[in-house]
Amino acid sequence: MSKREIVQDGEKVLREVAEPVPESLFGSKELDTLIADMAEALDAFPEGVALAAPQVGVSWRLFIVRRDRTIDAKRDESGKLSTPHQLEPEIEVYVNPEIVKTSRKRARADEGCLSVHGVYGTTKRHERVTIKERRPDGGHIQRGAGGLMAQIFEHEIDHLNGILFTDHAEHLIRLPAQAGIPSGSMHSFAYFGTPRVASDTLALLIERGFVPAIVVTSPDAPKGRGLALTQSETKALALAHTIPVMTPENLDAEAVATIRAFGCEYAVCVAYGKIFPEELINAFPGGVLNVHYSLLPKYRGATPVETALLRGESETGVTIQKMVKELDAGDILAQETTPIAPDETARELRPRLIELGARLLVDTLPEYLGSNVTLVPQDASRLSAQAGATRAYKIKKEDGLLSLPAGRQGSPQQDLENWNKYRAYADSIGTYFMKNGKRMKIALAEFAKGEFRVLRVIPEGKKETVYKG
Repeated sequence: MSKREIVQDGEKVLREVAEPVPESLFGSKELDTLIADMAEALDAFPEGVALAAPQVGVSWRLFIVRRDRTIDAKRDESGKLSTPHQLEPEIEVYVNPEIVKTSRKRARADEGCLSVHGVYGTTKRHERVTIKERRPDGGHIQRGAGGLMAQIFEHEIDHLNGILFTDHAEHLIRLPAQAGIPSGSMHSFAYFGTPRVASDTLALLIERGFVPAIVVTSPDAPKGRGLALTQSETKALALAHTIPVMTPENLDAEAVATIRAFGCEYAVCVAYGKIFPEELINAFPGGVLNVHYSLLPKYRGATPVETALLRGESETGVTIQKMVKELDAGDILAQETTPIAPDETARELRPRLIELGARLLVDTLPEYLGSNVTLVPQDASRLSAQAGATRAYKIKKEDGLLSLPAGRQGSPQQDLENWNKYRAYADSIGTYFMKNGKRMKIALAEFAKGEFRVLRVIPEGKKETVYKG
């Protein structure tokens, strides 16, 4: 048991502006004892990365950082994975810190606090921060940091000024007391997902009290001009909520065994990006629930949103299905239909479907876990009438090429096809045409009086401009 407990929101000390550490205490046993007590208190919470003195009831301008917990997991020479919690504890101490410089740009980040335990939200912090501070022996140091360390500096200095992150955070949620177990339920589950659609769904699940025991997502991948290894949106959200994360390259026997060891009753899959082997599906007694963005059995496959728009559908929807080995062929738990506006593109439709799917999932889960849902087999007879319309194949960049005849626009059928392609690929590969051997990316188009009209383009190597073709 730590000699000092971490105080919680409501304690007066958390709302006081802390006093500078007196000069007489630098290099003293009293200061060393306080730092040791803070380190012990922080060590008791594996999710914690930093702690300010007011959080242990001492109104001094001092905070510590568990530097080892801010380092990404790495593989050693033998290939064994070492996580931050397997590294040797490394305590950094900041005495009388003061922010001297901040970047103009700010970034949103998920944030929590050991003094507001179980509560999380989104804050907007400076991307880079420079501080000057003292070391416990009295030495003077100035240093800058970006990313997580910049966030830590601002969060802890807020503590020294009597400010809690909840004072300015958005989208605050409170987790249930037992991480991994939904409120009022004893059904633990695994969550599989990778891109933004998956993280948005996971956020709503957590908000409703469904916190997974484990999150499985794709490995960090190169991103941006610098091709820096970047974690998926789902991994970032899970780590912010201290949920264990796995990033297997392949769903092989070793990965399946590790996932199975968590003892989850069921799993939820949203845009994970890998085909589940039958062994993994069978690892969950309650099955694997999948959110699919079409009215199954129509548009099975990777691109249901794009395919519905390509085919000029006037409505689509979301299906919650119980996964089987065959692609998107499982029994249906629930479906919800939504109309597609004539001028709606994937950029507007996809977020609507994501929200619709997330809410349908969390509304269906209690009924499913209580065995109050009737599973409906997919009607295979519906596939025979328009077999080509039931598959939603992966798209390639070349699919965005449009044919624009010289002179006036093409035939009504050609114009409609171009318009539907423009709508379908608006938030992914985009559409383009070739002019004088140059690629012209379509930035804005319309469909008026039965004609497809390009309004703005981005010529190859140039800036966006009005199209006068």
